[in-house]
Amino acid sequence: MQQHLFTPGPVNVPHEVRQAGAAPMVSHRSEPWFCLLEEITNRLKRLLGVREPVILIPGSGTGALEALAVNLISPGDDVISFSCGVFGDRFREIASRTGAKMIPVDIPRGQGFTGEDVQVALAEHPGAKAVLFTHNETSTGVVNPLEEMASAVHEGGPIVLVDAVSSLGAMPCLPSQWGIDGLASCSQKGLLAPPGVAPVWLSERAWEATKTRSCPSYYFDLDLHRKYLEKKRPQNPFTPPVSLYYSLAASLRLLEEYGWEKRFADTARLARTFEAACEAMGFELFVRDEHFRSPALTSVVMPPDGGEIIRKVLEELGVTAAEGQEKKPFILRFAHYSPGGWPEASLLAGSLFGATRKCGLDMHPGFIEEAWKTWNREVC
Repeated sequence: MQQHLFTPGPVNVPHEVRQAGAAPMVSHRSEPWFCLLEEITNRLKRLLGVREPVILIPGSGTGALEALAVNLISPGDDVISFSCGVFGDRFREIASRTGAKMIPVDIPRGQGFTGEDVQVALAEHPGAKAVLFTHNETSTGVVNPLEEMASAVHEGGPIVLVDAVSSLGAMPCLPSQWGIDGLASCSQKGLLAPPGVAPVWLSERAWEATKTRSCPSYYFDLDLHRKYLEKKRPQNPFTPPVSLYYSLAASLRLLEEYGWEKRFADTARLARTFEAACEAMGFELFVRDEHFRSPALTSVVMPPDGGEIIRKVLEELGVTAAEGQEKKPFILRFAHYSPGGWPEASLLAGSLFGATRKCGLDMHPGFIEEAWKTWNREVC
């Protein structure tokens, strides 16, 4: 039986992307490699709407976050860390290891921040050197209004560093237009490629800031990466995972040809449709305020003492979902990165309904009609 992967990374990788990763090896100091690296970085610049270079670090999204921290945060800096979930906490932990002073701003799980929250924190800590935002918090299914939050930081204020690990490629993310200084992401979520490549982008203000300090890391030294990227022919400072770059190039070609705006709209449409199906069955969504519901992931609250059993039955039916990362309440997280359309919405909703029935739960059967209504209402 085919297994359908709906975890928030890694995600299902299109056939063409998998094939690209099987291409013969080339030297990372050869013309074919220079052309490939140039293609990837140019496509990412178009996606982000930026002119500055996009650095590709071999590693995961966590590595990209560490690159932001070690290049832009110094020991003793006051750093305001906004967190509404596990990954906001992780960004804070990464930044704290630079020796900076963390100023935590937390809200209950399942809620998101506003620009007003940012203004209040900045007024209370006017000497802050940096702020940390998480665009899409996959531990809870919250998407924060990043443009609104970034615009609340006054010009010339602290540098704005963003975890876009689970948002890039699945929803609009325009750092230069929105006043962001540093952005970190990965290949294995919204970009539909295998894990192992971590894009990092800095504003010109952030690049200037890197010149005032010596990066304590060689591997994550962004100035070193930029130096090699801006050689006569673009390259890496050390051996990259060649096959993964080939896969990323292929996925970016597919997605750009499909159209980024259509991609974003279709992802959100799938999420809204699945949400409608879940609520029609009788499930509660963990993120109650629909304005903060992620277009890339839906968190569904499971019945007490039944969540783990439902997850296992889903697995038996061929659907892999992710457990929540908090003990209570027990939630299942369903990612919407794959461009599966209505068939995927039906697969997800039908499988969840079937799993609950197999577990002896009496969920409402009219969910597919509600899903269909939402699917047609969400046409853009």
